Amino acid sequence: MSVDNKEEVLAVMEFVKSAKLKGTVEIISDNEFSWDLGGIFLRFLVDNRETTVLYSRRKSKLFEIGHFHEDNCNVISLIQDINSEDKRVHIAALLGCSDFGIEHKTEKKKKSWVLVRHYYSEI
Repeated sequence: MSVDNKEEVLAVMEFVKSAKLKGTVEIISDNEFSWDLGGIFLRFLVDNRETTVLYSRRKSKLFEIGHFHEDNCNVISLIQDINSEDKRVHIAALLGCSDFGIEHKTEKKKKSWVLVRHYYSEI
């Protein structure tokens, strides 16, 4: 990992340590942390130029629903967006596929039905 990449990782981790985030944040290592948002758990793995965000309904890694990648330069804005008081995380899961989104709390929650399951952060 180059010096620039180490600085990116350090910047993201320092932001997480210093910011007042809703829910509970657990620093796992120098480049990994988990975030409990009440009903949804996010695990951030900050790596070489990108961050992998894994999401699940339970804290265990065995129950992860899916993941997505975000450039390190955009991770802090993503965290701020998730942390906004008027927003919530919405995950839709369908037969091994999933969709992660951040939506305004005033949007109507979708009901789960036979194939598609909808999960929302409670905080």
